[in-house]
Amino acid sequence: MIRIVVALTAFAVFVCALIVFRPFGGDDTQVADRLGTPVEVTPEVANVAEDIATEATRAATPDITSVVDAALAATTPLITDPDTGLIDAPRRVDVARPNTDDTHLNDMTNNVLAELGFAGVEPVTTNSQVLRESTSEILAGIEAATGQRSVLQERDTLEAIVVAALRSGTSDEDIDTMVNEAAAAGTVAVPEILVTSDGRVDTHVLLDNIIVQAQIAAGGPAPAIPDVSPDEVDGMEVRIVQQATDTVQARFYTVQRGDSLGAISIKFFGSIEHFEAIFEANRGLLSSPDRIRVGQRLVIPQLDEA
Repeated sequence: MIRIVVALTAFAVFVCALIVFRPFGGDDTQVADRLGTPVEVTPEVANVAEDIATEATRAATPDITSVVDAALAATTPLITDPDTGLIDAPRRVDVARPNTDDTHLNDMTNNVLAELGFAGVEPVTTNSQVLRESTSEILAGIEAATGQRSVLQERDTLEAIVVAALRSGTSDEDIDTMVNEAAAAGTVAVPEILVTSDGRVDTHVLLDNIIVQAQIAAGGPAPAIPDVSPDEVDGMEVRIVQQATDTVQARFYTVQRGDSLGAISIKFFGSIEHFEAIFEANRGLLSSPDRIRVGQRLVIPQLDEA
């Protein structure tokens, strides 16, 4: 009796598998992945899946979703972006990101200009320098109390790399390579607003901010706020929201590949000065300024709202 029940169960599962893979007897079959997203399965894939299902039925009750995944993997190659080396996948995949600290980019830029000898620019103490000095004091206290000496290791800084590169006339492309190699190796930490959606350091924003601050130090004007529209900015969206007493124009922006929060601030406000306004308006979506991802839909506040 038990053998009969097992045989009938196996036969029923096999029939269900055939129905799933060939519901209408057509050339193509449509199934769904674990997230419910429809996936077109060609006859070649369906045949592979059917063979796998048949073999699985002989051994035990098959997991149909696993069969589909295995069939797709057997015939669908992964697509890799030649520029970044990242795999383009339908599901969101987090990427490795460089080490960050809470140094303000403007403070670092100020020190770069001071080191390069810009008139009227005095060095300032950055947050990372404060932290390092605090650590040195703690180690000195431990040494005084125990007699054990600990030496705080010297490490490269983004500021030092940029100063050396600018003094030697290094090109923007080479600076980008140097900075990103150092960040990938974990030898430097970078301001959070320079981390892009694909895990790189946005050296364009870094160098642009140096130029802007140099112009201001030389007596030039601050950058004007650009008048942008969805026709000019990919990913921008404008909606008119009706409130109790008036209508309000709401702006949104969908994060593109290569964006950083600093770059988005420049795009809408002309400089990095207002990146905090964007971050605060999207606190529910962003845990920190370096955690932006491709496809996120950010609110872009008006400055009078910030």
